[in-house]
Amino acid sequence: MDWLKNYHEDHEAVLLLLAKLEGNMLYFKTGMETPHTFMEFKEFADVIKNVIIPHFKSEESGVYKDVGDYDQKGRQFADLMIQEHEALYPLFESYMEAVEAKDKEKLLDIGGKMEAVLRHHILKEEREMPRLYRLKLK
Repeated sequence: MDWLKNYHEDHEAVLLLLAKLEGNMLYFKTGMETPHTFMEFKEFADVIKNVIIPHFKSEESGVYKDVGDYDQKGRQFADLMIQEHEALYPLFESYMEAVEAKDKEKLLDIGGKMEAVLRHHILKEEREMPRLYRLKLK
């Protein structure tokens, strides 16, 4: 189950980056941003494009399929996770557009929504995936 260790490590890294994103949004809200704040938003946009989206695609074609093939509970979980991905893809796109446009208002709105949905999604996967996968192995 080496993939499960990598899966967990990817999630931990993104959760840390989400905390940083949340902090940068707080700087904007309080007027304490620095000239580097947009650069940090851009770095997170790069993580979305180069890490998170490929991670999602890998889950959709591999992990979710494996769990979904096991039983009805696994299928329901996989379907729910894919629905959450589908809700996140447009938020990612809007976030990246806001970063490119340096649109502070849109960045705060979309960034907050994206952060909340993505954090919830990751925590749900962390709670359920190892258990579902262990059941599959039995």
